[in-house]
Amino acid sequence: PFGSAAHVRGRRARASADESRASGEAEVAVGWPMSQPTRNGSGGRGSGEAREVMVALDDMKFSAAHFVAFRGFREPVHGHNYTVALRVGGPVLQEDGYLTDFGDLKKVARAACKRLNQRTLLPMRSDVLQIEQSVGDSAESRQVVIRCEGGATISLPEADCALLPIVHSTAEELAEHLWWDILVNNKLAVLLLERGVQWLEVSVSERPGQGAQYRNEVELTRQHAADGSLRLPPTRRLAPRPCFGREDMDEQDIPPPPHPPAVPLERKQRLHLRHPPRQSSSVPMLTPTIEAAQPDPVASPIAVAEAAYRMLLSTLGHSESSRPELERTPYRAAKAFREMTAGLRVEDPLTAVGQGIFDVEEAQDLVAVRDIPFHSMCEHHLLPFSGTCHIAYFPQGRVLGLSKFPRLLTVFARRLQLQERLTAQYADAIERLLAPRALAVAMEATHGCMCHRGVGVSSSTRTLVVRGPGRQDTDLRSAILDGVVFSSTAGQPRARL
Repeated sequence: PFGSAAHVRGRRARASADESRASGEAEVAVGWPMSQPTRNGSGGRGSGEAREVMVALDDMKFSAAHFVAFRGFREPVHGHNYTVALRVGGPVLQEDGYLTDFGDLKKVARAACKRLNQRTLLPMRSDVLQIEQSVGDSAESRQVVIRCEGGATISLPEADCALLPIVHSTAEELAEHLWWDILVNNKLAVLLLERGVQWLEVSVSERPGQGAQYRNEVELTRQHAADGSLRLPPTRRLAPRPCFGREDMDEQDIPPPPHPPAVPLERKQRLHLRHPPRQSSSVPMLTPTIEAAQPDPVASPIAVAEAAYRMLLSTLGHSESSRPELERTPYRAAKAFREMTAGLRVEDPLTAVGQGIFDVEEAQDLVAVRDIPFHSMCEHHLLPFSGTCHIAYFPQGRVLGLSKFPRLLTVFARRLQLQERLTAQYADAIERLLAPRALAVAMEATHGCMCHRGVGVSSSTRTLVVRGPGRQDTDLRSAILDGVVFSSTAGQPRARL
């Protein structure tokens, strides 16, 4: 453009040429570098000339689960939507005008991604994980068992695993593994060496803006390309930074000191180091099941839940699950899930009332507590249901503080529930605490699994439980049922359940 530095330099060059002609000096022709022969090593800009070619396409990706483990630390199992990019370099172009064929690069990258897609990446050279295999006739019937420090055991079908000859399943070591896999197993090294390509760089990204690269000379694979064998160079046993940094963890997630080495499993066949089997990516990856006999002190429940939600989001596809707005969504969802199931962490629900039970000799007549809101989660679809609860009872000189009714209800509601069971559990707890003559508990709720999926009907469900030795007494039964009559809506008359 006019006024740019290049334009100014051009004017100065023309002025200098005019001065040379005026002084009788010979005019020197200046041409573009491409006007000089550069193919097959002839001509060019000297020995320092280099050319690069890169491919990074949307279909060069794979979704996989992994965890980083080293002495005294283990991440929870979680997933990433990995993307892969290749870059090659060399000094010369071929007669067709290309450094190498883009199609070759894309083909081998897609094949490498396909072998890792929907797999759990297991580092077979790990010095802290004991990875073993149960006996079976096929990969679908065999189980891979990973025993971690502290005694935690993870069991997965072998068909859902990629057994990699690496120490840690970090992006850094994955990039190096893919470098060898692409060059030797996919025989790209033969094609690149024929075209004079000097080096290959493999990039592996766990998320946009976060990844690792491995670059080395293609010449290193010449001795392996002839027979198709794969001999990895000595692996550096370093303790890498995990995907979940300490700044991303809650205080309770920070791992404790190292634990004694795990005891090997009995009647298991030790897996030998080998390259991942070439299996179809159509086999779905199952969620890892933790079979620890004791709680794993390394991975906290909220961290495991976050990893599960992150893997769930990966099923939406890379473009959707990698949006920056969703980066903290798995963590928030994990906290919400823990909150919605907080009642499970109360060993004895009856302790929720504390010192709220009072002996009142005059308390012999009907007591009704109405319109107590509650929120729970359907155990069939993990969708919420919410509603109100009414209680009516005839005490026998013992009553419960009014604020204790919602506290006790919350303990039973904050877990995976059915409304029928919730109503019965709540009524049984009140009967145990107060031993009333007669008791009625009624609940009305709207269920997300009914409204937001399936038939999509916005309806309410009512449940009623009657307890106590006097529940068969006609007068007592009629009175407690009147106490739990549901409120009217839109001016309609009140109606008993």
